[in-house]
Amino acid sequence: MELDKAIKLFSSFLNVVWPVIQPLLKERDYTSDEESINDWLQSNWELLVERKVLNSNEYLEAYGDGADFNGASSRITDIDSLPTHRIIVRSLSGNTLVDVLNDEKVQVNINLVFDGLVGFENGFYTNKPNFNYVLLKDEDNGVERVVLLDDVNFEIQKL
Repeated sequence: MELDKAIKLFSSFLNVVWPVIQPLLKERDYTSDEESINDWLQSNWELLVERKVLNSNEYLEAYGDGADFNGASSRITDIDSLPTHRIIVRSLSGNTLVDVLNDEKVQVNINLVFDGLVGFENGFYTNKPNFNYVLLKDEDNGVERVVLLDDVNFEIQKL
């Protein structure tokens, strides 16, 4: 499956199931809401996106903060496997993207690395719907950036 399509379907999936899944991910004695959410996101990312866009024995970097379920591993499946690929973004219209988090235009280059899908409200990103934004790591400047999902396409880069 094409990477762009898989990520956009994952965004739709999150938007639809989020209200239903939230009560199931509430805090338990041994974990926080955030840990449960991160585990759930990572497991679904691995099963619904990673397995659709990569070959066997190939792995993406962790989705967001990854999973805490398996201790040091950020993975739910293949817990001893290291990432072999990462996702970078390109602008659909030219060489710049609007970063809504920092309120600036940024040059698109290979150092804008996908971190996860997020919502955006009151000037900051959220881990709730609508998941129509992309959280990026700007490795050139060491800052987080948030751009509209509809403004980018995604590419897989071998590590």
